[in-house]
Amino acid sequence: MESPPLTALGVALASLPIGVLLVLIMARRWSAPRAGAAACLVAATLALGQFGTSYRSLAISSAKGLSLSLFVLTVIWAAVLLYNVVDGLGSIKVIGRTMSRVVSNPLGQALVVGWAFSGFMQGVAGFGVPVAVVTPLLVSMGFPAVHAVAIVLVGHAWSVTYGSLGSSYYTIQLVTGIHGEVIGPHMAMLFAVPVVATGFAVAHLQGGFGAIRRGALGITVMGVCIALAIWLANVGGVPQLASILPGLVGCGVGWFVARLALLGKNGAEITASENDKDDKDIKEAKSGKEEGNFHFAFLPYYVVIALSLLSQIPALKKVKFGLGLDYPGVQTALGYITKAQKNYAVIELMRHPAPLILLAIGISYAICRASGRWRPNMLTTAAKLTYKQCIGTSVGICTMVMMALIMTDAGMTALLGRAIASGTGSAFAVFSPFIGVLGTFMTGSNTNSNVMFGALQMESARALAIETVTIASIQSIGGSLGSSIAPAKVLVGTAMVGLSGKEGEVMKRTIPYCLLIVLLAGLEVRLFLQ
Repeated sequence: MESPPLTALGVALASLPIGVLLVLIMARRWSAPRAGAAACLVAATLALGQFGTSYRSLAISSAKGLSLSLFVLTVIWAAVLLYNVVDGLGSIKVIGRTMSRVVSNPLGQALVVGWAFSGFMQGVAGFGVPVAVVTPLLVSMGFPAVHAVAIVLVGHAWSVTYGSLGSSYYTIQLVTGIHGEVIGPHMAMLFAVPVVATGFAVAHLQGGFGAIRRGALGITVMGVCIALAIWLANVGGVPQLASILPGLVGCGVGWFVARLALLGKNGAEITASENDKDDKDIKEAKSGKEEGNFHFAFLPYYVVIALSLLSQIPALKKVKFGLGLDYPGVQTALGYITKAQKNYAVIELMRHPAPLILLAIGISYAICRASGRWRPNMLTTAAKLTYKQCIGTSVGICTMVMMALIMTDAGMTALLGRAIASGTGSAFAVFSPFIGVLGTFMTGSNTNSNVMFGALQMESARALAIETVTIASIQSIGGSLGSSIAPAKVLVGTAMVGLSGKEGEVMKRTIPYCLLIVLLAGLEVRLFLQ
């Protein structure tokens, strides 16, 4: 199954769809759906005209792209619908203010709210929701607007791969063909360094090197606990919770280390009158009297967690009921072979997050209806809002996934992989996560980055005889960290706090942290592979 001949012209043509996508999004500022459609058309034209793909093979590749898109999009749609239902109940405000008021130390607030809680919010919704929800919270707590946006962008980056209840994680698993039980724990282990590094970056954004010196021990404890929770969620077979649970663990550990003064003394950075107010807020938050009961507000997510854990019961794991299609193998005129696929991107009732999320919504509805807290037409309103939020991104994902599958089945991705391998050599492991960053920077989505470059990274790793599980993992880690500099997310943050037009000022703060943390991740992989 050799790729087309490695020539300068072949590499240039194979990279053209990615180049078109890059230029249209970044230079021409086209939307993701428009740019993705154009790049997909370019890929199809090249596959037919230059890489020996037949119309039948093109149709099969496109259909596989739609199947993979449906697998990912059902997770996203369900997660965003759940978030909108919870928000419609007024619960997001209760959860956010409770989290933000249990710590009075400004460094503790930056870490608990901007690092841990933003990770939790990414886990339950994604789509820039952490930036939209958490940034105003930090501003209301007294953080300068530019710093607040930067803190959340950098702080939530660790959680993006497992965000939206695992959409990006499931994408890299499907694109690379590596089983979740293999790639999940491995990726979680490699996430440890980036997780701790994002915590130190948040501290530096909040108070410079002084904050790092005061809080080094507390930050390390929080980071290790978050990283351990990510690993345990994957080992335990619930990767869809690998942002939600670690985010909650981070909030709890952050509160604990702040109370132990491991993040510095509260009074060192705020006035006595502010301390009095914060103490009152803490008592209100703990008692649940501020705006509503925290545990009731959090009920739908308790249900999601419970259902996810129940789905790991051996008897339920044996239930095999799902939706998947079989696709025949194809071969190009140049001799590149793609094997047949059975049950491709299958959506299983007890293994896929979407059915579990929808069941959680149903259970939450029954409880809220019985207690008189359900509002008329709320589900309809949430569904309409979900459609409005997701339609553009959904079309963009479909076109980009189709482009990626066309390139893969035509041998274009394999050709690019060989070219990158020959160009980077032993430095590829360090270079690899930056490819993931590029994909997220271009599209604003870790999911799209994995779709675009996941197979490419695998082919490069094979050409260099490097462990493919490690490279697939670092692709998604790089894409996750790249969320801190994605223009689409920066725009959300600046818009929420009245900084429209100052996106460049925010990115000047986030880019150095992003590049440094990604470099650390690359060096970690290089050492790991030795």
